[in-house]
Amino acid sequence: MARKKEHGGLWLKILAVTVVLGTFGPAGSWAAKFRITLNDGNRVEVPYCWEVKETVFFEIPGGVAGIPKSQVRSIQEIVAGSEIAYGTTGSRLRTAAASDPAQQKEWAALLKQAHPSAPSGEPLSPEELAQMLTSAAPSQEPREALRLYRTSLTPKGDFAQWMRVHKNGAVLVVKYLLNIQEDLSGKRFELILYDGHDRIVQRQPCSVQPVDVPEKLAAKLGVQGRLFAVVSTIKPDPEIRRYELAASR
Repeated sequence: MARKKEHGGLWLKILAVTVVLGTFGPAGSWAAKFRITLNDGNRVEVPYCWEVKETVFFEIPGGVAGIPKSQVRSIQEIVAGSEIAYGTTGSRLRTAAASDPAQQKEWAALLKQAHPSAPSGEPLSPEELAQMLTSAAPSQEPREALRLYRTSLTPKGDFAQWMRVHKNGAVLVVKYLLNIQEDLSGKRFELILYDGHDRIVQRQPCSVQPVDVPEKLAAKLGVQGRLFAVVSTIKPDPEIRRYELAASR
């Protein structure tokens, strides 16, 4: 029996690696995906998946694979992600790809409109941020090992800026503008923070606030559903190199 379990675990690890490489190897552009995290820490990343009774299914090259729900820890939609820039403290703002410069400005204005739970403060200088990072002690927290679920969230822009809070504190304020075409009840957003070796350092909860868009502007920008601002903060830590915005139920 022990040998059968060992082979089963090995099969899942090989399958996880195969799916990740098959989905993201040759492609140059980033796209929303679903991450199935297993109880043993392995991860499978797929464009979509579905449940039938007690099994989670997803497509693989040449067919369909299934994993018992009892072996699945979570299923999250990975909406977007970015590297953390420690070398500069200027704000970064990206908007939806639109050929019309006027539409770019309108997306940027909507992105700046809402500030749910964002801390008040003032921008940091590069020297101040560098000093804080130098004095920051490495985190001692333990690291994590490396129905139809289909994407319903469309990123329309994101904003990030280092801000001073209180007297000696600082945070990176991160905000995403999402076009959501479903009910948000029960959906939770979080930032997943990674170190330079792609290990999870921390999970940071996000706050969500609707963004009001006039009907004519929504039609002009092609907005279907509603817009929401999703905001979180990241404390300076030399170990944290990148982050992802994830949604789960």
